[in-house]
Amino acid sequence: MITAKDVAKALAQQATEDLKHLKAIHAEQAKLRPQVIRFRDLEDQAKAKEARIRRAVSLLEQGDVYINEREAKDDFSAFVVSISDLTLWEAMTAILEQESEMQIVELQHVLEQLGKKVTRQAIESSIATHRDKFDTKTRNRDRFVSLKR
Repeated sequence: MITAKDVAKALAQQATEDLKHLKAIHAEQAKLRPQVIRFRDLEDQAKAKEARIRRAVSLLEQGDVYINEREAKDDFSAFVVSISDLTLWEAMTAILEQESEMQIVELQHVLEQLGKKVTRQAIESSIATHRDKFDTKTRNRDRFVSLKR
């Protein structure tokens, strides 16, 4: 017959073994933590690069400028979205990543040349909506937009 004493002894042995394993797990986690942190950092960097590639090649596919090398074009095809699926703020970001600052009228002109038909009002609305991404300055009567750093 099983007694409470037998159960208590088994529970104590199990807890002791579990504690040993738990300490080993924590020690191994401590050893792996730098690699996990590095992996997450690389993952964040990869996501940022993928987003930037997506914005850039989607605009290039629509405009007069194309990626010339066939193999490179094939590599980029996974990132291309139609110009209508590329949001205005993403298109503006892609352009402003190349130019530190632009007049809004110039930005509108470049967007139109790349196939994104927009109004100045739409650009102004996008700037207002995404204040965390864009910075504006007025000099004389000209309004300039740049990316926030």
